[in-house]
Amino acid sequence: MFEEVILPCRGHKMEAEVFPALRAAFFRKDLEPLGDLVRRTGTEDAPMKEALDQDYQAIRNHILHGQIDYTGDGPLPEHWKQFIDRETNYYDWRHPKWAMDAEKFVIDIAVRAAAIKDWDARVRTENRTVDGVVNLLLEIKEQSKAAAPLVDKFLEGMPEWLQHNNAFTGGYLTEEEVGRLLVILRGERETLSTSLKTKGLLPGWIDKLERAKGAGIGLTWTVL
Repeated sequence: MFEEVILPCRGHKMEAEVFPALRAAFFRKDLEPLGDLVRRTGTEDAPMKEALDQDYQAIRNHILHGQIDYTGDGPLPEHWKQFIDRETNYYDWRHPKWAMDAEKFVIDIAVRAAAIKDWDARVRTENRTVDGVVNLLLEIKEQSKAAAPLVDKFLEGMPEWLQHNNAFTGGYLTEEEVGRLLVILRGERETLSTSLKTKGLLPGWIDKLERAKGAGIGLTWTVL
């Protein structure tokens, strides 16, 4: 049985620095922003530094060897190309190595690097439930217009070209967005606590947002 886990991330860094640098590399063949980002990312963790250097070299090799294939006004990678044959839609679900290497770079520089000691990745509930965090968030989206855009971003906000078939994560929130969502849910907590079918998970999710807000981090998620 799969279970969603919530992880700290450097959401603002991902959005403002990492994604633009990767776009420049993959879709303009400009490696300088990515190389500069790696050089500016200080770390005293030798294995982490080695991992980032390896990630950069893997991406560099993809660029230099012309392995990036994409179509559309995009960037729209080939592995997301939609073939239309009358009324049948077919998606090519290959796992391009360049997309997986880009995702590993994102994880290393913005997720692993944001790890917090004693962080509990699971959203706890007092009573056992078959519902998961995704179920909770989808319900919140339906019932809270204010929260809906932030829920969408958390569930599926990663750039399309990182979403290969076995991608690690679907979305994220920046540090500022964590605070915004927390304010919204605190204000609507009483109503949501009575109307949600998944209300047993709500306190644990709000606690997770409070912990992230206190630590000054963003959030992302995956499944185990």
